[in-house]
Amino acid sequence: MSFDEDANGRVQRRARRVRLVMACALLGLAQAVAAAPVGTKILTCKDAAGRTLITDPADPRCYTPPLTEPEKAEKEAQRRKQMDAYLACKTEQRSNQSLLNRYPNQEKHDAARRQALDQVDTSMRIAQSRMARLVAEHQRLRNEEEFYPNGNMPPKLRRDIDSNSALIEGQTQAIASLKDEAAQKNAFYDDELGKLRILWRPRAEARGCAAPQD
Repeated sequence: MSFDEDANGRVQRRARRVRLVMACALLGLAQAVAAAPVGTKILTCKDAAGRTLITDPADPRCYTPPLTEPEKAEKEAQRRKQMDAYLACKTEQRSNQSLLNRYPNQEKHDAARRQALDQVDTSMRIAQSRMARLVAEHQRLRNEEEFYPNGNMPPKLRRDIDSNSALIEGQTQAIASLKDEAAQKNAFYDDELGKLRILWRPRAEARGCAAPQD
């Protein structure tokens, strides 16, 4: 027998042994599955010595190696992230329930909007009325200024004109701020109404909050 023929024979025998081992493993797995009660999960795991076991998840021989330090850090970071998401979800749930308690229907919400805007409207009417008086005073002072064409107006008149101009500028800014406040209040109630329309839907179910996994 030549060297090549002997080597080829060894390769073939090794291949037959590998196929035999695989067949036995598959047969053992099939027997374990067949013998297991219905609903029992079958898996493969390794014991502390590194041997492969075909068993169920509750087998105490299955060995889980301890986590490395980087794995522990990653797991802890993931758990913190899950906890943050869980707490945010619970906060949103409480906020939504509080919103529903305050406004069980759109009529209640519309009334709250009107009340908030009425306060701004009252302030706006007062500010505009004051502005009208300041503008009228400004016109009176300018008419009086015309009696002094060479600019030799009395110091008091100059002070009155400067003071009036400053008051008009301040009142203009106050009116602009009130307009911004009204726009912000409307935007706030529009945002609330959008959320409430979802919460008011029949059979609306609160989104479940997933607790962090240990």
